[in-house]
Formats: sequence, structure tokens, C-alpha cells
Amino acid sequence: MEELNGVTIYWLISIGLVVGYVMEIFFKRSGFGMGWNLFFGVVGSLIVGAVAIYFELFAPLIYAAIGSVAFLFLINVFSLEPEHKEKTGIAGQ
Repeated sequence: MEELNGVTIYWLISIGLVVGYVMEIFFKRSGFGMGWNLFFGVVGSLIVGAVAIYFELFAPLIYAAIGSVAFLFLINVFSLEPEHKEKTGIAGQ
């Protein structure tokens, strides 16, 4: 059974950094920057990993990786701005 100790926290942080880097490559310049993707990847991995360990789920590091991907995907998708913003106002201006 996995417990939340220094080694597990190290692996959760490492998983978050790898997932943040991969999501940066996937979203390129349309989402947050590299630093924010790495930060939110680590945060998502730590939160989901700690919850998985608390509930004694099997393979909490895998849950941490999946949760970190989902967390980063949601953050990046909802931060996207449309490429062509329509101007609001009176027609003809």
C-alpha cells in the first residue's frame, strides 16, 4: 500500500512536471505558458495523488497522471480565446 512520504511526493511532482511539459507541446501557444502548465501539472498531480492515497486506491501514481492531464486540459481549454472575435456594436461601424 502506498503512503504519502517524501519519495511519493517526489514522484507526484515529477509526474506533474512531465504532464505539464507534454501539455505545453500539445497546446503550443494557444493555452497558458510553459511555467503555468508546469505549475498546474504539479498541483493537479499532488491533489489527485494525495486523494488517491487517502482513499487507498490501487496505483495512485497512475491516478495522479490521469488527473493531472484532465486538470491541465480543463484549464487550458477554458483559457483559450477565440481567434476571430466578433465586434459588437452598431452595424456599419
